[in-house]
Amino acid sequence: MTNKATYQRIAAETGISVATVSRIFTGASNVKAETRQKVLTFLETAGYDTSLIHARENAQSNRLLILNVPSIGNPFYTQILHGAKTAALQRGCHLFLNEDHINDSTIGHFLDVLHKIHAAGLIITNHVPAPLLKRLSEEIPLVQCCEYDSSFDIPYVSIDDVAAAKTGLEYLFSLGRKNIAFINGPIRYKYAKFRLKGYRDSLAAANIPFDPELVLQLPEISYDLAISAVNNLFDSGKRPNGFFCASDVLAAAAIKASLRRGFSVPEDIAVVGFDNVDISFMSTPTITTISQPEYQLGLSSCELLVEHITNPETPISNILLATELIVRESSTLRTALLNPAV
Repeated sequence: MTNKATYQRIAAETGISVATVSRIFTGASNVKAETRQKVLTFLETAGYDTSLIHARENAQSNRLLILNVPSIGNPFYTQILHGAKTAALQRGCHLFLNEDHINDSTIGHFLDVLHKIHAAGLIITNHVPAPLLKRLSEEIPLVQCCEYDSSFDIPYVSIDDVAAAKTGLEYLFSLGRKNIAFINGPIRYKYAKFRLKGYRDSLAAANIPFDPELVLQLPEISYDLAISAVNNLFDSGKRPNGFFCASDVLAAAAIKASLRRGFSVPEDIAVVGFDNVDISFMSTPTITTISQPEYQLGLSSCELLVEHITNPETPISNILLATELIVRESSTLRTALLNPAV
């Protein structure tokens, strides 16, 4: 009774959408009580066994939430996990961590897992292709964290990456650095697209020509790949006097590659990273960075999800959290000593 054709028949008989019928069968909680009862009444009148639907409804009392991340190796997600876990515990929920990229080859297995464990809600930090994002939102209450697609009526919690990137660039300009390279992560991600836009907009506002050779576009956030890319940039004859980096991991790589070439940081080359993860204050020199509120991103995402589950008719809320420039040794040693930040 769970094939698509049957969903369509029930939808036709009850006047309820196929997507809503599907959510009722999978035990999703974001369905009005009267809508759920209308489908159940039809099924019972038609002689269908509704015990599986009732079992899945009962499973929702477990309040099991899933946090999906693309990689547990990226330290950026650590504090997001802690924040989400705190919120889940405060609201009487259990939070499970799932590491996976959601794409055409993984979506079937991922949905099977969500159904088998009767997950009540999902937080995704991944970039998810639009058709799959829509499919997920029809199956389970969903909140987008960090990465988001604003074309869907799906709640999200994130930051203004364009504005944050402009903050980093304008700070480098204030130090007299005009020849600034940008080390970026995978361009399929929202953050990479928007931080690149912030970089380009800042150059334009400062009347500095955009040089595409100064954009080091990496396929993943990788320390080794970033060192190689910076070395290739130096080998090409380009020698920027500043690096703006889409993550602190990439900033640490820029510093290491520059020092190996005999350049001084920050005297010859100033470096600004992004995220304010542990490596930013553990490296030598310490890294000036744009601080993201990772813990709050996780906390707010989970609170938004639980509210979405508890009150499915509540209007969709979207949250953009503030970022902060943290000045350390990689940009200006004198400033860092006068105004130490950790």
